[in-house]
Amino acid sequence: MSGILHLSTEVSTAFGLCGASCILLGFYRTSVGKWTGKSLWYELDNLLGSSLLIIYQLSVGSYVTVVLNIVWVIVAINGITSIAQRRRGKRKKT
Repeated sequence: MSGILHLSTEVSTAFGLCGASCILLGFYRTSVGKWTGKSLWYELDNLLGSSLLIIYQLSVGSYVTVVLNIVWVIVAINGITSIAQRRRGKRKKT
């Protein structure tokens, strides 16, 4: 491994596969109408998936795609924050 995280190839690959699977499953669930793009579960899938991919990418030295997934994490956190604010707003009205 050539990255700044020193994980075994098997562990690193497991992080990468799980991360990619989370993102792809979230995309699939949204595409078939099970979730919406504003769903908490969709945002959590993206947050978990991109976080796992960051670990994988740091372990293999793929720094360009780390930037992409850091942005993905930030977008997911913003989405989760927005959902939480909307839910708080609904509670105050009732």
